[in-house]
Amino acid sequence: MNNDKVTDFFDDNAEQWVLNGYNEDGYNYPVALHRLRVIKRVLSDFGSNLKIADLGCGGGNVSLALAELGHDITGIDGAENMIKLSNSLRSTASLELKKRVNFEHSPITDNNQEDGKFDVCIAMGVIGYFDHDSELFNEVKRLLKPGGIFLVSCRNQLFNMQSLSFRTENEINNSNAISLISEIKSLYSRIPVDKANNMVEKLRASVTSLPNSIEYDDEKMKSPSEKSIDGPSYKPYYEPRQHTPLKLSESATLCGFQNISYHGIHPHLIDPNINKLLPPKIFNQISSCLEVLEDLPISLTWSSVFVGVFLANN
Repeated sequence: MNNDKVTDFFDDNAEQWVLNGYNEDGYNYPVALHRLRVIKRVLSDFGSNLKIADLGCGGGNVSLALAELGHDITGIDGAENMIKLSNSLRSTASLELKKRVNFEHSPITDNNQEDGKFDVCIAMGVIGYFDHDSELFNEVKRLLKPGGIFLVSCRNQLFNMQSLSFRTENEINNSNAISLISEIKSLYSRIPVDKANNMVEKLRASVTSLPNSIEYDDEKMKSPSEKSIDGPSYKPYYEPRQHTPLKLSESATLCGFQNISYHGIHPHLIDPNINKLLPPKIFNQISSCLEVLEDLPISLTWSSVFVGVFLANN
C-alpha cells in the first residue's frame, strides 16, 4: 500500500466519503449503508458478544452499529480525520455503548493489537488500496483467533463488462475481457422461484412508490457531499484495485482462508450510464428490486461491489 498517498486521500475527503456512503440523495447509492446491512445479517449466524476488528473503520458508523448489537469493537484507520469523525460519533453514544467501542489511529498492518485477539475482522472497501491482497489477509490472520471470520468488500471487476466506462475500455485494451466474461458466465444459474417472487414483489413495490409525476431538479442531481460540503466533491480521486470473486478466493486460499459466501452490493437492473439520464432516485429505486437476490452468485454479475465472507483455517 502507498500509505502516504492513500492516507492523504482519505484525510482530505473524510466527511465527503462518509456522506456519500450513507446518504441516498440525488443519484447516489449508499453503498456503505447496504454493506452494513449485509454485515449485520451475516454476523447474526456467528454468535453474540463477538470481538471485532474494524480495519479501515472510516467514520466509525459500522463500528458503532455493531456495538449496538452487543459486540466489542476496535476500529483502526490510518487517516487522522477519519478517526476524528469516529471519535466524534462515539462521543454521542451512551456510556454502555462507549465501553464497547474504541478507535485506534494507526496503519492497518502496523497496529497495536495483539495476536489472536478477535473473533471477526471486517475490512470494507480497504483491500483495493493495498498493492497485494496478501498484505491484508496476513494481518487479518494474525489478528484472528483460529477459526475466525473475515468479511471483506471489494470493487467488482466483473461489473466492468456489464457497464460501459473507461474501465471497460481498459479491460479490452489489457486483454482481460474474455476471462471476465467467462467468469460471469460461470455465475449464471436459474434463480429459485421463491427468490424470483420476492424480486417481483419488491419491483412492484418500487414502481408503485414512485411519484405520480417526476421532474428534473438540478439541486437534487448533486451528490450529498456536493450539497453539504463547501468545495469539490472529492479531491483528485485515488482509484483502488478491483477484484473478481475468483481472484479474491485464490488470494484467500494462498493465505490460509476458505470462502464461505459472496454477496453482491449496489445492483444495476439496467446500464448505469442511464442513471443520470433520468430524474434523481428513479434508477436506484427500480434497481433495488435486485437486493433480494444479493446472496446468490448471479448477483455478482450486476453489482459494482461485493462482500466476501472467509473462514480462517486453523
